Amino acid sequence: MQISHLKQFAGLVRRPEGSILPVLKTESVDGFVKLHIQGSVVDFWATPEELYFRGYRLLCAKPAIWDIWSRVICAPDQAKPGSFAVH
Repeated sequence: MQISHLKQFAGLVRRPEGSILPVLKTESVDGFVKLHIQGSVVDFWATPEELYFRGYRLLCAKPAIWDIWSRVICAPDQAKPGSFAVH
């Protein structure tokens, strides 16, 4: 994947076995904020919680994705908007 192509993605996640998948965007689906992941065979939607507990790890992302993901990996009182954002 070339660096110029990375700008079109909202982020990248690593699967438990090591493959890397792009995060295309976020959207509210059924009342939950879900990430649209471009899978190797089929695209899918999942919450950051679902991904994290399945062993996915966020490698890099736009600030909005980091903020959503931080709610999963931080204690509730530590997850603040912008806490993982790079300005």
